Amino acid sequence: MPKISVIVASKVGAPFIDQCLDSIRAEVGTLDAEAVVVVAGAADDAARLARDFPWARIVHAPDVRKVPALRRRGVEQSSGEFVAVIEEHCSAAEDWLAKALAAHARGAYAAVGGPVADFDYERLPDWAVYFMEYNSALPPWPAGETAQLHDVNIMYRREALVAHTDLLGEGYWPMTLHPTLLAEGRKLVSVPDMIVHHRGPFPFAYYLHQRYLFSRAFAGVRARNQSALKRWAYLLGGPLVPFFLLARMGATVVKKRCRVGKFLQALPLLGPALVVLVAGEWVGCLLGPGDALSEVE
Repeated sequence: MPKISVIVASKVGAPFIDQCLDSIRAEVGTLDAEAVVVVAGAADDAARLARDFPWARIVHAPDVRKVPALRRRGVEQSSGEFVAVIEEHCSAAEDWLAKALAAHARGAYAAVGGPVADFDYERLPDWAVYFMEYNSALPPWPAGETAQLHDVNIMYRREALVAHTDLLGEGYWPMTLHPTLLAEGRKLVSVPDMIVHHRGPFPFAYYLHQRYLFSRAFAGVRARNQSALKRWAYLLGGPLVPFFLLARMGATVVKKRCRVGKFLQALPLLGPALVVLVAGEWVGCLLGPGDALSEVE
């Protein structure tokens, strides 16, 4: 049995999945690790990855469309004592797994995770995507126990996952699994030097469509556990939410001194993106998630 299983769900494919796998190749080879890539695309995509990355286990899952369900399939196909998850849009730092493993060695934690750094993008739309998607995971990160870990950069103890397999296929794990682990008294720990880098480029129209789908799926799942009063309060206050989110995002960037200049340059694109985000959440809150999660890449 390997010490570590690295799970990558792939829906977008090349070049992102290739860049992601290239970034973990060395550590998978030197540490007691395996890489399990669950591919939702065509059989030809899975065959190409198997040919180009023979050291990774490629699992073709054309029947699975939701990213959490793809990750669950990867967990089921893996056997490591620890299960690391990285998004295919990200590349890991060269010591990513070593830092995570060292953090786990310091205590009986359910999961450890780190920040998501930028990739020094050349295009403003990619900076807008970065600030939108990873504002809560910007470096620098404080070390220690936390209630917030991002599921694009995380390493779990296997037993924490297999004890809750019913939660792994539906909804992103910070919305479903993490609150359950915390309620059980399990610990989530932030590791500042466990770093992945978000890649680009992304066509901005494609990103806005994906942002809408994810927001609808997120809000639809969240609404299941909210009272009718909270849902209606959000629906009525929806027009004000983009301004609140932009202010909070800017405060985080300034407080962390993380790419403040790039944030200011990206402001003209952040406004429309936040309107799309809130529109998706508004629809999800009112009508439920629909099939949005299946279309998220």
